[in-house]
Amino acid sequence: MDMAAAAGAPFSALREYAALMRRIITGPREFFRRSADTGNTAMMPVFALGVSGVLYAGASLLTYTCPQPIAALGIFFLNATGTPLLAAGIGFAIARIVFSLQLSFAYVFRIYAYASAVALLLAWTPYLLILAEFWRWWLISVGLINACGLKRWQALLVIGVTIGCMISGYAGLMARLT
Repeated sequence: MDMAAAAGAPFSALREYAALMRRIITGPREFFRRSADTGNTAMMPVFALGVSGVLYAGASLLTYTCPQPIAALGIFFLNATGTPLLAAGIGFAIARIVFSLQLSFAYVFRIYAYASAVALLLAWTPYLLILAEFWRWWLISVGLINACGLKRWQALLVIGVTIGCMISGYAGLMARLT
């Protein structure tokens, strides 16, 4: 292996991440349609979500003043990576139970992970947080329609029930903690 190839090897995954984010941003319908055909690798959505989660957590820590920055960093990261996992689980259950779709969880998780990874790039900015959330759910609907074959109303139902379950779950959790 020559020196140039050895020097570029550690950054090849980050270059792939940047190219992936660019493909999702510039053509989400085409990206999700192709990901349905190719299936992608199982680790790339996890890697993309992890990198975006680290960027989100670090940027959020710089944006907000926290008395315990290391704990806050962990909480920001767990929120950034755990919420898409939870949402994918709810969306998967709804698609399987209500519409009897024979999808694997990994397939549905890919859609939620990619959409969340892109949205997290904006979500740390206080004024762009709401826009990023709308964009995340729009990307998820695009993925459900183009990769899973759901009709528009089915995707909206899956997203609406998922958001409703998450809000009630978080509200119940907050009521217990306060």
